[in-house]
Formats: sequence, C-alpha cells, structure tokens
Amino acid sequence: MKQSPLLEFKSEAFAIAPGEDEATNPGIFGKALAEWLAGELIARGHAAGEVIAEDFGWCVPVESKPHALYVACASADEQPGSWRVFAFAEGGLLGRIFRKDTRDEDVARIYGSVKAAITARVDVRDVLEEPA
Repeated sequence: MKQSPLLEFKSEAFAIAPGEDEATNPGIFGKALAEWLAGELIARGHAAGEVIAEDFGWCVPVESKPHALYVACASADEQPGSWRVFAFAEGGLLGRIFRKDTRDEDVARIYGSVKAAITARVDVRDVLEEPA
C-alpha cells in the first residue's frame, strides 16, 4: 500500500448523522466530509465514486488503473470537529511487474487535490500535515 501524508484539521462544517458510526467502528465519523470531498474531487476532474464505509472511517474511491485508489476520512481524537484524511493506493501487482508503478504519482495527485480543497475552506482551521 502507498499512502500520502496524514492531513489533520478542525472544522464544524461536517455534520454527524445519528447512527452514522454503526457502519464503521463505534465513535468513528466522517461521512459528510467524505461526501463533500467526493464532490470536490469530481469538480477538480477526478472520477470519484460513491462513498463507502470501512471500519476505520469513510472512503472515497477514485478511478485508477491498475490499482485501487482511495481517500480515507475519519473523525480524530473523539473530539467533535476534529478530522483526519489521507489518500492511499492498493494493489497493482501486474502493473508493477509489467509497467511503471504509478501509485506514488496517483496518490500525490489525489492528495494534492484533497489538501487544496480543504485548505481553501474558510471554516477549516489548525491544519497539520504528518508524514506518511
């Protein structure tokens, strides 16, 4: 798996729906953030799909071949309005064997769009970037 840096920030802009964490681990939220990011990625020219729940949070699948590319979104530190996002790529074994491995470039490209979208919001504060 190839992963981007972790982007942490605070914002009250992403509402938590009642029962949202039933699809993830208890106390893990981020569906509204993931849905907003999916729209932002589409607006920036990426082929983002429907948001899906995982144990660790909510994921935005982004069309990419020959590997799977995602943006993960989750609440942080069990504090309302604290969020974490990162991009990651899985798979692509045949691409790594027979072609150039583009996972690093694809993760960097998606992460750049995610970071730009988040930092452009006026209701986002305390943005921190942690290395992968």
